[in-house]
Amino acid sequence: MGKEQYSEERLKKLNYTKFVRLLGVGRVIFYAMIRTIQKELNKKHKNKRGRTPKYGAREMVIIFLLYIKQYNAMEDYAFEWDVSKSVICEYIHFVLNTLIKDRNFTLMGSKCTKNENSENRLLDVTEIRIQRPKYNQKSKYSGKKKYHTMKIQIIKGTDTGFIYEIQIGLGAEHDFHLFKRTFEGTPENVTYTADLGYVGINKIHNNSKIPKKKSKNHPLTEDDINYNKDIGSTRIFIEHTNGWIKRFKILSTKFRNNLNFFAPFAILICALYNFYIA
Repeated sequence: MGKEQYSEERLKKLNYTKFVRLLGVGRVIFYAMIRTIQKELNKKHKNKRGRTPKYGAREMVIIFLLYIKQYNAMEDYAFEWDVSKSVICEYIHFVLNTLIKDRNFTLMGSKCTKNENSENRLLDVTEIRIQRPKYNQKSKYSGKKKYHTMKIQIIKGTDTGFIYEIQIGLGAEHDFHLFKRTFEGTPENVTYTADLGYVGINKIHNNSKIPKKKSKNHPLTEDDINYNKDIGSTRIFIEHTNGWIKRFKILSTKFRNNLNFFAPFAILICALYNFYIA
């Protein structure tokens, strides 16, 4: 079953590309996750109280990565690993909660984004489809996507490439409104580079760059076109970041979990990206 299928011997035979395609992360991140989970398991069972889990840290991490990478139903993994669905759910939330508390698997947060010595930033929002909610449907309906979504606003450094902070918004909330709601405390010397979804950002943060927008009576000049190309060549890196985090189907297909877990999953996957580029 699952344990034999993902044995250490079989995984060692995979090259880097196939390993990443299978689990979504490289071996360095994979074994760092195992060490963190094993440390927590040792602490949890130090007094030898409670039931010993059927699988150890390594198998728990594999199940978790397969879940967020493939995002099949938990019943599928329960059958594959010969346990109940509740056990799979327990493993997934144990790994999620343990990693999100570890400093290696969380984001730097506002301590960096509100620091005057921090680097210039790229700004973008990506939308994740969710199931139609029972309540407050209007606030989560995206008129742009024509279905219910949650938004992830990513703040990324232009030099280091790290994701410093993310903000979560509802589908009906405009990208610029999400920024206005969360930008307070940003140093004036920091430059934001964003897309046309942030028209008007210069009114609240002078040190910002967005592409020039043409209109029927005001076509773009040669200088405007070159200016937009410069911004595009800078912004392409945050688009690559959006593509990387969406290699995990939990953030690229319809999110089926309770929305209370949306932010923790998003934060952890963005932290995995930071670990990856580090």
